[in-house]
Amino acid sequence: MSENGRRRLTSWKEIASHLGRDVRTVLRWEKERGLPIHRVPGATGRVVFAYTEELDAWARGELPPVKPAPPQSAAAATAPGPAQTLPAEPAPAITRHRSRWLAAAAAVAIVLSAVAWRVGVDRDAEAAALTIRFTDNALIAATPQGAERWRHELKREETTIPVDVRHEQPGEIFGRDIVVATSYSTRKSDGVIRSGELLRLSPDGRLKGTFAFDDVPRFDGTFGPPWLITDFRIDHSTPAPRIVVAAHHNEWWPSTVTILDEHWKRRGTFVNAGWVERVHWLAPDRIVIGGFSNALDGGMVALLDANAMDGQSPAPHGSPFVCASCGPGGPLRYVVMARSEVNKVSGAPFNRVVLLAKEGALLARTIEATASEFEGAADALYEFTPALELVRASYSDRYWEKHRDLEAAGKIAHPRESCPDRDGPREIRVWEPETGWTPVTIAPSRAPSSPARNPR
Repeated sequence: MSENGRRRLTSWKEIASHLGRDVRTVLRWEKERGLPIHRVPGATGRVVFAYTEELDAWARGELPPVKPAPPQSAAAATAPGPAQTLPAEPAPAITRHRSRWLAAAAAVAIVLSAVAWRVGVDRDAEAAALTIRFTDNALIAATPQGAERWRHELKREETTIPVDVRHEQPGEIFGRDIVVATSYSTRKSDGVIRSGELLRLSPDGRLKGTFAFDDVPRFDGTFGPPWLITDFRIDHSTPAPRIVVAAHHNEWWPSTVTILDEHWKRRGTFVNAGWVERVHWLAPDRIVIGGFSNALDGGMVALLDANAMDGQSPAPHGSPFVCASCGPGGPLRYVVMARSEVNKVSGAPFNRVVLLAKEGALLARTIEATASEFEGAADALYEFTPALELVRASYSDRYWEKHRDLEAAGKIAHPRESCPDRDGPREIRVWEPETGWTPVTIAPSRAPSSPARNPR
């Protein structure tokens, strides 16, 4: 819908689709980070709309956050009604009078302890809504009224940790099944860690399959399990769904990314010398991953061909980061964003990457100094096209606040005005199969130096 030349989105579903996230995430961003959402007067706050230009400006940091909306109940915040509006009370179970696409669009989500998500169990039928949660010893599904429908018992001698609660889609519908993820499990008696798993369950709770990485890639030594699952996404754009899943080694730096087809079979593996923490489907044949490159000591994003996954990250010949047991292929494009002055001087860990994929753009935030209880993360924002061509880059306001703190502590000897990075990051390194490594100079950003705060 257009209004005075501006494109207007009139539902939570449209807003979430524009931002490339799920509805639950967008609801949280409005509440916690001031996402610019408008409400129709007289509609008791339940009918919302947003302008695409304001959403895009907010994502780039060019629009100040608006005052967050009044707090919602947990059920209301996670269960938009049939018109994708925000109800004041918990939504009832899906009925046979609701349209088929609502059931098809329902997604599973899981979090530790009391937090729960709505689940659409059968994408092709009049599915009932289930609430699913993890305990230490079971995966439990209950009706909206709280009656337990089924439970899947976990190993009682272990404590199971779900995929990080900051992960936006820890569970999803896979065909007519439910897929959930654990990051890892710890044996209670001695603390021994077991690899994380993907669990595939039928709508009535029967376990139909599991997947865990048992890879043993060989670099200058071998690195076997346990592997900790960090992220997975399901591609629903083709008749046969597929899953891309990533994990990193429990102690060391290797990571591995693979695709599971509709038969739960692996279709290629990509190994990265450095942790991979986020994955996204950009198209049926394109996957983007985000993490760290140990070979070049910087945050990385890489574009992979989903139909030719067997390969590894680029590394100098003869270096300890060349995988001797991996496939010969490589990524379509591999970009490294160097650690900043603040990152190195503050003693922060590697500048990990947080990915935000949206239509027509890819935002990669490198966390240069981690958040504390009282302060947000100091970060850099890199905007790329879906082909991983750099558009622009800048540092956040929090980055320069941290820079001043380090000045005051005597760890940095110059103010921002004379800092070599005062106009933002100066260079990235790009690897392509035809040309190898190429340094790419970044033009001074014309955007404000205060992109939106890290949306983790």
